[in-house]
Amino acid sequence: MNGKGDKGKYTSPHGSKIWEYLAIFVCTVLTLCIGILLGWNSPIVLLLLTPDSPIPVTISDISTLAVSMMFGQILAPLINIFAIDKIGRKYTLLFCGLPLVLSWCLIIVAKSVTMLYVARFFSGISLRLGLMLIPIYLDEISSKKTCGVNGALLGITFNLGILSSYIIVPYLTITTTATIFLIPSICFVVFFSFMPESPYYLAMKGKTELAEIVLEKLRGKIDVSEELRTIVESLNNEEENNQTRSGSTLKDIFMIKGNRRAFLIIFLMVICNHFSGYTTMLIYGQMIFKETSSKMSHYIANIMFGVTLLLSSVSMILIVHRLGRKPLIFVSGIIIGFCNLTIGSFFYVKDYINEDVSTYFLVPLIAFIMLVFFSNSISNLLFIMMSEIFSIEVKPLSFCIIGIANGLFGMIVSKLYILIAIYFNYGHSFPFFGFCIIVWIITFILFNLVPEVKGKTFVEIQRELHN
Repeated sequence: MNGKGDKGKYTSPHGSKIWEYLAIFVCTVLTLCIGILLGWNSPIVLLLLTPDSPIPVTISDISTLAVSMMFGQILAPLINIFAIDKIGRKYTLLFCGLPLVLSWCLIIVAKSVTMLYVARFFSGISLRLGLMLIPIYLDEISSKKTCGVNGALLGITFNLGILSSYIIVPYLTITTTATIFLIPSICFVVFFSFMPESPYYLAMKGKTELAEIVLEKLRGKIDVSEELRTIVESLNNEEENNQTRSGSTLKDIFMIKGNRRAFLIIFLMVICNHFSGYTTMLIYGQMIFKETSSKMSHYIANIMFGVTLLLSSVSMILIVHRLGRKPLIFVSGIIIGFCNLTIGSFFYVKDYINEDVSTYFLVPLIAFIMLVFFSNSISNLLFIMMSEIFSIEVKPLSFCIIGIANGLFGMIVSKLYILIAIYFNYGHSFPFFGFCIIVWIITFILFNLVPEVKGKTFVEIQRELHN
């Protein structure tokens, strides 16, 4: 864009949102790639543990492989908080694509488990950075008509990526799958480089004329003065509010009642999300289901989990606005607890009572599917509520802390599960019993903490939190 010379260049007499739709589509390519990253771990575990594995690994190496990605996720919020307002939304998202491409390149040439660790570390950076940045970028470029469907599209393509890994990885070599998954990653970097910067960011930097040109490009019409004025007024109001404060600090989060309550709600939801068995199933699902001695192929079972994740994302769109946040948390928490109790009991009978449980293979399968369905609902609800209940002044710092906590708890669960179940040979029952207890305790705490935000404005939600 060259300033005035580009004015009116992308407009048509009737208006066209082709650039807006293109930007949304390219972002969904990134969420697909991120889903692929997350889904890769579960099927690759069994491939690496086979006798003819091209990269010899131990069970301890497998847990460290999962932890490597979580460590990258811890670093991502720190990159985000420094880069997003310095180099812009577009270039931070472009940077997000580089570790993604690098991770698949490293896996293609990997000859040792150490190289896989490095690759998964880079993939963790892209995963968390993308999940934080894509909603921000899309919110700032989207018109009112497309804004409502963005969240649904992101959830669907993310889980479609997980399902893609579950389908493709078990049947091809590690090098071949990495090469296949490298293609959409490169496509994102190439095509997103042609996408516009956020008009909100440009206006924030005082580049109002460029912001107007970008809006014309996105909306496909010449008169965008009203939308531009709304953006500028919003920025001016934000600047006035910032002048009355010295900037958000940890004190603002933990000493102000409403902010403290909002942070505690989201923090507990993060713990619940990881200790619900959701993270464990995403990372080790195929290995765990193999241990059930089921007559069904663990590959097919894993694909069923992937389909369940996809269906959960679609149904979440319909359920959350009808049922409300608070009832959904309570119902999901109770069901997740029972699922973990059922799975734990199944493995206890199998491992400690030494009963033949092969004829009851449908019991853990149904419990696994329900666990994945309702845990994914909690995971989706977590991101929705983060934008709803944090006050504007503490959002950036709160998001950063929660992002780091998310990675930390992911690391703890990933490592702890393997240590308890396999390394110390206690079996799979005790981790699931532990998940059941933790989820039920947190569910009852959240039921008393969470305000019902259904049908309420942001101001009304904040008033209830502070009271």
